[in-house]
Amino acid sequence: MATMRTRRAGFTLLEVLVALAVVAIALLAAMRAAGGVGDNARRYRDAVLAEQCAQNFLIDQRLSKTFLSIGTSSSTCVEAGTSFAVEVDVMPTPNPNFRRVQVDVRDADGWSAWRVTTIIGNL
Repeated sequence: MATMRTRRAGFTLLEVLVALAVVAIALLAAMRAAGGVGDNARRYRDAVLAEQCAQNFLIDQRLSKTFLSIGTSSSTCVEAGTSFAVEVDVMPTPNPNFRRVQVDVRDADGWSAWRVTTIIGNL
């Protein structure tokens, strides 16, 4: 009795399916990472533009040489086609010739893109 063995070359269907599953998972991870990089780039861009809005407000106040009154105010700022809400909170200090100024810049979604606190004097 002679038994014949045949040797088959190639991959089984199960091996091919496992390889496809591994590739699919790797591609999903890569797509997710690429999406995260895009979100981080947008947030960084918004933070830079929001900082510019806050600095513009503070420089404008220093150049106008008007002493800020105590209280809160809000305005809008547009930088590079992006609109931001600027909320300013002016508080007294122990020295009446100085004011503590907190500028909070928010994007359209309400996310606080930039916040700066400084002291402005009555010059």
